[in-house]
Amino acid sequence: MMSRLICLLAFLVASSAIVPTAGAACSVGGCGSGEDSWLTSAQSFISSDVPLVGVSASDTAGSDFAYSRSFRAGPQVKSNNSTPSGIPALAEAYVTPGSREELFISPRMLKSLGSLSEGEVALDVSSRCSPGQSRIRGAVSIPASSFFLDNGSLRNISELAGLLGRVGVSNSDSVMVYGESFASGEATAVLYALRCLGHENAKALDGGLDNWMAASLPLESRETVRRPTAYIPGSPLEAPANYDLVRSGAVQLIDARRIQDFGKEKISNASWISPESLLAEGRLKANLNDTFARLNASQTVVVYSDDIFGASIVWFALELMGYDARVYRWQDWQERQENEGLSRFN
Repeated sequence: MMSRLICLLAFLVASSAIVPTAGAACSVGGCGSGEDSWLTSAQSFISSDVPLVGVSASDTAGSDFAYSRSFRAGPQVKSNNSTPSGIPALAEAYVTPGSREELFISPRMLKSLGSLSEGEVALDVSSRCSPGQSRIRGAVSIPASSFFLDNGSLRNISELAGLLGRVGVSNSDSVMVYGESFASGEATAVLYALRCLGHENAKALDGGLDNWMAASLPLESRETVRRPTAYIPGSPLEAPANYDLVRSGAVQLIDARRIQDFGKEKISNASWISPESLLAEGRLKANLNDTFARLNASQTVVVYSDDIFGASIVWFALELMGYDARVYRWQDWQERQENEGLSRFN
C-alpha cells in the first residue's frame, strides 16, 4: 500500500512540472497563436499610422463577427445562440422592456423594445425564419437577403415594391423591422432599403427577437397572413453614396470591413469602425459619443464595406447620433479604380 502511495505522489509531482502556469510567457506562435493573436498584433501595427475610430486592442482580440463578410444572398447570422429548432435562445438575464431614446440624439428610426402600437406592422426579416418558428405576434416575413442582389446593391424599385406588397405591407403602414438578432444587421439593412423606397414610418427594433423573448414580450408560432396590397414607393429618404462623392474629399469615410481587409487596402483617409464595437448585450451600446468622438457632426459620413449588413449597423448608429450618413459598396470602388487604371494605359 505504501509503495502505491509513493508512486502516485511521484506521478502528481511530475505532472505538475510540465503544466505551464497561468502567467507564463508564450513564445512566438504559441499560447493561442492564430487569428485571435494576429488580430491583436494587426491592431497594434495599424494603429501606428492609420486612424481607427473608437476601438482598442481588446475590441478586436477574440472577436466573432455576427454578420456575413460578403454580399452574397443567404444566411448571414453566425451565431450558436439558438435552440435546435432555430429559435433564438433566451438571454441569460431578463431584459427590461421600454424606451432608450434618451441615449440617442435623433432616435426617430428606433423602435423601443415593447408591445406594438395598434396598426403597427412587424416585419420579420430573419434569414432563418421558417413555418412554426416563434416570432413577434402578428409579424409578416421577408428574408433580408431578398432585398439585395448578390453584388450588394438594392434590387430595383419594382422588385422591392412587389416583395412588400405581396405580404400586405403598403407605404402608408407604420413598420417595425426586426431580425433574429440585432447584431446580424438584417433589420438595419432592410430599414435602409425601406428608406431608399421613401418609407417614412419605418423603424428598427431596439434589439432582436432574442431581446424580445428575454423581455417576455408577446410571441406566436403561427404565420400571419395579410391581404396583398399595392406598395407605391415615395420620394427616397436615403440614397447610396456614389463614387464621385467618395473620392471628392468632401466627406468623412468609415471603413466597416474586417480589420484584416482594412489593413491590406482602404480608401484614402478612411477610419475603421467595427460594427461589433457598437454593440453591447445584443443592442447598440449606450456610449456611442465616445466611439464617434473624432468625427465632425456637421460633415457627411460615408460608411463603406463589402457587407451591407455590417455597414448598415454603422449607418444606423450614426443616424441615431445625429450624423448625415450614407452607405457605399466597396466593390464599386474597386471596379472604378480598376477601370480608371486600365484607361490610363489605353
